[in-house]
Amino acid sequence: MLISRAELRLALAAGLSNGLAAMSGLAYGYYSPLAVIAIGSGSYGGAIELGRQRLLGSVLGSVLLLLGYWGLQDVPVPIALAITLAALRLLGGWLRLLVGYKVGGLIVVLGWLSHSSELSTWIPLRLFWTTFGVLVGLLSLRLFWPGRSFDAVLRQYGELFADLRQTYLGLAERLETNGTAGPQITDYRRLRARLINLRGLRPALNRELGEGAGLHPSAQLVQCLDDACSRFVLMTGSMVRRAPTLNDSALIEQLHAGEAALLRVLGTRLEQWEVQLACRRRTLPAPPSAPLALPQAWLDLNRELADPSLNRVPLERLERIAARLLLCRQAEQAMQDAERTWEALLPR
Repeated sequence: MLISRAELRLALAAGLSNGLAAMSGLAYGYYSPLAVIAIGSGSYGGAIELGRQRLLGSVLGSVLLLLGYWGLQDVPVPIALAITLAALRLLGGWLRLLVGYKVGGLIVVLGWLSHSSELSTWIPLRLFWTTFGVLVGLLSLRLFWPGRSFDAVLRQYGELFADLRQTYLGLAERLETNGTAGPQITDYRRLRARLINLRGLRPALNRELGEGAGLHPSAQLVQCLDDACSRFVLMTGSMVRRAPTLNDSALIEQLHAGEAALLRVLGTRLEQWEVQLACRRRTLPAPPSAPLALPQAWLDLNRELADPSLNRVPLERLERIAARLLLCRQAEQAMQDAERTWEALLPR
């Protein structure tokens, strides 16, 4: 696909904004499509924050431009500009403007050097067109193939579940083949890094949901998925660090077989989660309809763990096996807890 929906939406919004600005007959209308492009490339929640910063930066830059231009007339221009820009940077940091102060800096420099003779008209018109462009950009994200943070977050959680599924299947294969090949500690670090990056999308989602975002079912579902992912990823790291030993007895191999069977079931279930998240439309996605069916080999472990011959296994090896089985049990519990919470969030 040569042109994505997001790119087409951005082009339409920028073109519409530019057309309306040209029809109005007012000067400096090109600032409107520039504002659309500046905020319209992401989700609605992210655009709200970018638009807020752009407007605050524009207002701050305009105020400092007027104060600096009229208050520092007796100071050489390079020094006066440096003082004004330093004040802008300090105030922008105090207001936590990550990108807005750059817009303010452009206003200060352009206004001082290129529009000093028309500040009384240039500043109001620039602020007007910037505000208009921000509004058009936000409306386009709502009306033309809505780009919502919730959709983006769910899509990325689905991709993380797919990665976890491959890791779980790799853990199961290592047990079934009694080999050393399998997920490494770098896989765990990669999964953890992806989860941390995913959490960075939460502020945009909260801004999109508005006041009381934490009580919104969408935010609660994301929190539910995040809790489950956190437990799955931690389990993966612990399992990788406790790799199975080689040349085990037949009984221990049976224990590993039950463990591998559970890991395969969990991997299959994560694939179902991925599908459910990808299929959502206008409502919250539903969890898999069928309950989690645990494999018989896993359910039979209680009987095998009671076998007296386990007493002849070295204590260190038993501790490793017990730790792995406990981790598998925690992953199973995490999945069932998440699905119960997920189901409770759906509208009745």
